[in-house]
Amino acid sequence: MRLFFSGVYLENRIIDPVYGELSINLHIEPASIVYGSARYTEWGSQRKLTEVRIKGNHPTILNRIFNYRDMLDNKIDESIGGDIGKICSAIILGKRGDLPPYIYKRFQYCGAAHLLAVSGLHTGIVFMIILIFLMVIQIKRKPALIISGLLVSLYALLTGLRLPVLRASIMLWFFIIGEVKERNIDPLNTLSASGILILIFMPSSIHSISFQLSFIAVFSILIILKVFESRLSQISNNWLKKWIIIPMFVTLSAQLGTFPLVAYYFGYIPLFGLIANLILIPLVGTLIAGTFLLWTIPILQDSIGSFVWGTGYLMNKIMIILERLPYSVIEVRERDPRILFSYLFLVIILIGIMMFRKKGTVIPITVPS
Repeated sequence: MRLFFSGVYLENRIIDPVYGELSINLHIEPASIVYGSARYTEWGSQRKLTEVRIKGNHPTILNRIFNYRDMLDNKIDESIGGDIGKICSAIILGKRGDLPPYIYKRFQYCGAAHLLAVSGLHTGIVFMIILIFLMVIQIKRKPALIISGLLVSLYALLTGLRLPVLRASIMLWFFIIGEVKERNIDPLNTLSASGILILIFMPSSIHSISFQLSFIAVFSILIILKVFESRLSQISNNWLKKWIIIPMFVTLSAQLGTFPLVAYYFGYIPLFGLIANLILIPLVGTLIAGTFLLWTIPILQDSIGSFVWGTGYLMNKIMIILERLPYSVIEVRERDPRILFSYLFLVIILIGIMMFRKKGTVIPITVPS
């Protein structure tokens, strides 16, 4: 089938308002508006263009942002280099094109492939780094929130404006507006609103794996934390609750929510995903903070580069250990609908049990005499 496309070219893909993300490699400047026609092959959510005929392309102001991104990537390569440098570029800038396949597979089998896709986790870390810095230099909270939001939006553009980071940016702005206006914002409402906004402008995004994984992960986190909210409030040790229990719940919730889709689309279930993420996520935060220092303090480039390299090296070693453990991953048949139906069946049972417990319903059991 041949289609006519028109959209923005962003690193091996075109974002078309009608067809969503279309995979393609073009020798034009990123962030340019491009239009033309092509044949495409579609399987599930994967859409790849072939026999492309470009009828025109026009540069935009976003070209400068991507040029700046290349400059930052070069600094990572100069200071860190090798596989660790490529891991840093993938995690922080979303540049996965140069990442060796065995590294990506290692992240997958540890249940940490999401760390290589700039998403809500990365956006939140960057937001907190900027906000803390602004508060340290005595900028008031409300202006600091707005400035941080603007810089995070720039970061979203810098990383290619993929669906997970777009979702996170929209939710972040709802949060900022609520904080500035001193109103409570319901996270589930902001999640729904961000999904609706994305689907209004890119309806076909609903078929995207990244869209599905991103929204289901956040939805699972919000729902499971809500269910256990009363139990968590009973924990008296605030440090334990804030730094151990809640991160564990968040990680477990995201894993439980996304593992059926991961199994369905990619054909594997990482059994040590919870352990891997509990260890790797703090290291990712350290990696991002260190890389920002690397970019902003050139005089300490060598020292900071060594520190960032050491953090990335530690991440890689931990994944190698987990990857080599027996039964670290279970391989299943890709796109087997029984996976989704089985998971849905379990969810319905759990919801039923929770409803009975909440209402205090007693199910009578008759014991024959």
